[in-house]
Amino acid sequence: MSHKTFSLVFAAVTLSFIAYVAIIQEHSAYAVVVFPDFNFGAAGDWGCTPNATSTVKNMVEKGIELNLGLGDYSYKPSADCWLDIIKPIFNKTKISIGNGDGAAWPEYMNIFNLTRQYYSFDVQNVHFLAMSTQLQNESDKLDQLNFVRNDLNKTSSNPAKDWIVVYFHRQAYTSLLEGGEDRTDIIVRDTYHPLFDKYNVDIVLQAHNHNYQRSYPLNYNEVDPKNPIRVSNETNNYYSDLSGPIFVTVGTGGNGLYKFGVKNDYLVYQTYSSYGFLNVDVINNGTKLSAKFLSNNGTVADQFTIVKSH
Repeated sequence: MSHKTFSLVFAAVTLSFIAYVAIIQEHSAYAVVVFPDFNFGAAGDWGCTPNATSTVKNMVEKGIELNLGLGDYSYKPSADCWLDIIKPIFNKTKISIGNGDGAAWPEYMNIFNLTRQYYSFDVQNVHFLAMSTQLQNESDKLDQLNFVRNDLNKTSSNPAKDWIVVYFHRQAYTSLLEGGEDRTDIIVRDTYHPLFDKYNVDIVLQAHNHNYQRSYPLNYNEVDPKNPIRVSNETNNYYSDLSGPIFVTVGTGGNGLYKFGVKNDYLVYQTYSSYGFLNVDVINNGTKLSAKFLSNNGTVADQFTIVKSH
């Protein structure tokens, strides 16, 4: 099945689900929509390496239904070698563009049927928003900002959408690397984190640093932006609607892991010891996100849950 065919099938399924909900609402004021469980995975910084092949195998064994690409795929002028590696999950993949995609980014855009580097889509009661951290033209940057603002405003006021997941490549927050390098994208942080707070984004997925990091739920700090405000000191299980998103770096697709210098106070957990991906199960009638970092060595390196009512 081609990626275009998959997109058409995906759209047809979504429309069928919407029609089903409308019929239920029309015929019964007391009917409850039941959401089947589904899962999605995410990883960035892949490369055409044996480790990337292992990450795909890990995803296939887990049975992911959607793969969010967090940028930096082949690291070559052509996408071919990475596309060969992800063949088993190609039709389940939705990408964002990374700095390592270089001259190949128009090829990725064409292959994945994208007309711009930012877009959004829904799966049941979960809204996904892909952003670009690679736009060079100021007009394109403004267009994305307006799109993101309007998209989040519309979604946050839609009672049929309980979750918002945003994903992109460069990091809004990160620990320093060994040697002191700071790879924070301050434009992404200062421009978009206030919007994520305002419109109740739940999870922000990013890559760029080749390691894994997970933050506490965070609010933007206008006084000291590099030190965001924790809105909860809970480390693993969240039982109410959060007022700030959890930022997760998953730069562990397969291309050379980076060591940390120190661990920032706003992070719950970080590791550079293994490749793998973040798996998120949407369960319990769409009221619970259960997230696990599944290492390619078979271990669960990190996990957290968020529960909310419809």
